[in-house]
Amino acid sequence: MHTLTWLAWLAAAFGATVLAPNPLYLCLIFLAATQVFLAWRGDSPLARSFGLFVRAGAYVCASYVLFSVITVGGARGATALATLPALRLPAWLGGVVLGGPITAEALAWGFTRGLAIWALMVIFGAFNALVDHHRLLRLAPPSLFHAGLAVTIAVAFVPALLRSIGEIGQAQRARGHRFGGPRSWPPLVAPLLAGSLEKSVQLAEALDARGYGRASGGGLWRQAMLILGVPLLGAGAFVWLYYGQASAPAAGALGAAGALCLALAMRAVGADATRSHYSRERWRRRDSLACAACAVCLLALLALRLSGRGDLVYYPFPSLMAPGFSLWAGGALLLLAAPAITSHREPPRARRSARLR
Repeated sequence: MHTLTWLAWLAAAFGATVLAPNPLYLCLIFLAATQVFLAWRGDSPLARSFGLFVRAGAYVCASYVLFSVITVGGARGATALATLPALRLPAWLGGVVLGGPITAEALAWGFTRGLAIWALMVIFGAFNALVDHHRLLRLAPPSLFHAGLAVTIAVAFVPALLRSIGEIGQAQRARGHRFGGPRSWPPLVAPLLAGSLEKSVQLAEALDARGYGRASGGGLWRQAMLILGVPLLGAGAFVWLYYGQASAPAAGALGAAGALCLALAMRAVGADATRSHYSRERWRRRDSLACAACAVCLLALLALRLSGRGDLVYYPFPSLMAPGFSLWAGGALLLLAAPAITSHREPPRARRSARLR
């Protein structure tokens, strides 16, 4: 699929999670993202990193439930389940009350918030496993090329680390080593650290050999624009927040001047980033269908949220109740699985050529 299609799917899934924080709808989003990953996954290390996001999201969800129990600090909800010893922290620690009565409403609220974070991690895990990071880097504006390259290298760190762990583990097992408790980890950790340092040095040498970070000229002028633009923006925000609407003209002038300085500096930075395109992605019919489905999903949820229908928001207080469900909202969320339906479909011309062979 096209990289822009994956970005549209990511934006739609993220917006759906924000607009519909209902546990039933969050489960639908979770399943849709998992189905998209299963339909498009490959054998690359990025695909194998999806399970890491799922497990990390499960731990985050469990921690939300645990914190909802520990930091209740009072009776929240009508359905009391148990009572823990209460402890009030000092004022310099915030005065938070730990413990107290545990209610079913607090547990449901903690699980709902944790499930939302879990769904977001699954969405970003699927996006990280399926998108081509090199093509994603090409979509970045020239002024943000260096930042995009740093982000791309950081995102590829987890799959590379998992691949190195697997290779070192296989080599040590072939030598007769058996991994068990913490005492058996040094034969894995030491080669992993040495290999990571060696790859870092190789990456730095490769970037330096390709002239990364070298400017053609005008570096002092760009730095002056950046140094001048940030204080001007800060001064505009301070004047607006401190003096109120009466200072709107002055705050607007300062903010506009700061934004202009930053824009000129970013334009100068982008002029030094020269990139070549060896092959361009083709926009296919499945990309149009997937983007249309994502747009319909987001617009439908936004209309339901603005009209107050669909039971998109779940709030279990003051008494626990089952979350509502709307067929309209559920059908809109199912559109997030549209990329899974259009996966691995060849264009008609390719199918005709295959039949002729």
